Amino acid sequence: MTDYSALKSRLDGSEVVLLDGAIGTQLQAMAVPMSNLAWAATALETHPFTVRRMHERYLGAGVDILTTNTYSAARHNLEPLGLGERLCELNLRAVMLAEDARARAAGDRAVWIAGSVSNYGLVVGREGDWPPSAHFPRRSETSEAQARANLRDQAAILADAGVDFLLAEATGGHRHRMWVVEACLATGLPVWVGFKVHLDPGDPEPRVGYQSADRLADTLDEVMALGGEAVTLFHSSVAACEAALPIVKAHWKGPIGVYPEAERGDYVARYRDQAAPTPLSPDDFVAHARDWVAEGVQIVGGCCGVELEHIRRLRAALPPRLPEAA
Repeated sequence: MTDYSALKSRLDGSEVVLLDGAIGTQLQAMAVPMSNLAWAATALETHPFTVRRMHERYLGAGVDILTTNTYSAARHNLEPLGLGERLCELNLRAVMLAEDARARAAGDRAVWIAGSVSNYGLVVGREGDWPPSAHFPRRSETSEAQARANLRDQAAILADAGVDFLLAEATGGHRHRMWVVEACLATGLPVWVGFKVHLDPGDPEPRVGYQSADRLADTLDEVMALGGEAVTLFHSSVAACEAALPIVKAHWKGPIGVYPEAERGDYVARYRDQAAPTPLSPDDFVAHARDWVAEGVQIVGGCCGVELEHIRRLRAALPPRLPEAA
């Protein structure tokens, strides 16, 4: 475990820190199949050493923070695959693989491990559900009590396994985000609170989640009143992140992070013979990231479709700290 206070001191000192990129998409590029029920979490069972190698490659790209492959490793993701009894083992394995990678590849650099907790796969009534599709069929409905217990259990396992802090990566509506944040905060660890945002056609107001009507401006204060060390915009298009950034700055005076997705269309199917096109090129990504840092964003990384080359370019291109006017 690396002392979180050292990371906090870097953020307090206006330093810019680099988060890793996509987990699932990068594992796909390393020939790991994805599950439409548990996404990349099945790799913890079938391809653990590839997961470790993926973390090592991100360290080689210069990241300061590794994210555990646990975004989709809660009980409700594992049980449909017959892996519910391996909840503790697989989440513990995810942390240990990141720790092993850090020991093998970080050298003398300080590297922190962030445990990911999300509402991925939760279906509780209608509110905050992410849309079903042919690739991601709708799961059976979970009660609110069971959903919240699942999130608390996973967060507690990750904390006990030794992560340095937790990423509350809620992609649903306001209610789901509150559950994820509450579960993470209950561990006593520092928490970075993630907001997935989207833009509806003709509406300039960023909304939270995939399809909820909740406005970011109306929900951010209530969520952050629970606690949290940083606000991040994640798993969202660059356009949605950039529309949301002024709102975050108006409501939150602590550290801000941006790690968008690349809006690729191959998040389930793997392309063996040719790479799927990535609309967000590394050069474009770097240009946007420089603008974010100029506006006060201290934590930069990537989500789906943002891979090694994007992150490698960031390490060389971003300034070590925020400009004084940020």
